[in-house]
Amino acid sequence: MSELPPFVLPEGRRARMAGLLAGAGRQRAAVAVLVLAALLGAGVVWLRAAPHLSVPAADEAAGAAAEPLPRALPEERAGDRVAVHVAGRVRRPGLVRLAAGSRVLDAVRAAGGATPGADLDAVNLARKLVDGEQVRIPARGQAVAAPPAGVPGAQAAGPLDLNTATAEQLDTLPGVGEVTAGRIVAYRSAHPFTSVDELLEVPGIGQRRFEQLKDLVTVG
Repeated sequence: MSELPPFVLPEGRRARMAGLLAGAGRQRAAVAVLVLAALLGAGVVWLRAAPHLSVPAADEAAGAAAEPLPRALPEERAGDRVAVHVAGRVRRPGLVRLAAGSRVLDAVRAAGGATPGADLDAVNLARKLVDGEQVRIPARGQAVAAPPAGVPGAQAAGPLDLNTATAEQLDTLPGVGEVTAGRIVAYRSAHPFTSVDELLEVPGIGQRRFEQLKDLVTVG
């Protein structure tokens, strides 16, 4: 029996088959590219979502170590403020805290100010406050309590001698601050007082102020 001849596609059909196979190959290649791109995208998403530790560079770590820590704010020192008890004819009697170096007038204002009938001329509003003292604002005609002994600027017991009192003692007189006390000292340095009435010749002391001072001073 004779062998059959090999199967041979006609020339036209062979060309069409080769085209089909070539198209299928391109489709498989395109599918492979798409699958690879999808895998790469999924890997990027997973890497971004996964927690990881960042290790700083050597120079960044050195810079962070060399950076000084912020300093804590200094605590307020006890000498920066004074606590004063304001009593008498003020709107809000009680304890007030003020900056060191504040005056009696500052304490009165911190207590809400004086009430009607208060005699502010009876106290030295210019006197510097001392921590722990009491400032009492009297009513008109009421006796004025002297500051406790040992308080700087406290008025001495008895009338002050205009020729021997220090500027600090004169500063304790009602209505006499540092400036007026200095003027009294300057006046007596030029010509000592011979009478209390000569206070009227000191700049800044008028008749009303003199009426408040005449019984609190003397001439020795």
